[in-house]
Amino acid sequence: MEKMKLPVVRNIPIKDKWLSMDDYLKFVIFNLRYTSDGKTGRKWKRLLGINAPFVLK
Repeated sequence: MEKMKLPVVRNIPIKDKWLSMDDYLKFVIFNLRYTSDGKTGRKWKRLLGINAPFVLK
């Protein structure tokens, strides 16, 4: 296995950002509105379906 050349991470503290429930709800709704596509989701759901009958013996 060859060694990977990963970047060096410095110990820079990241300030945590706390969201209120209203801000979180806005964030979720924004992401659902602009990152999901209903037509594509329905198409994938149809493609993943199984058309073979299921029988237990």
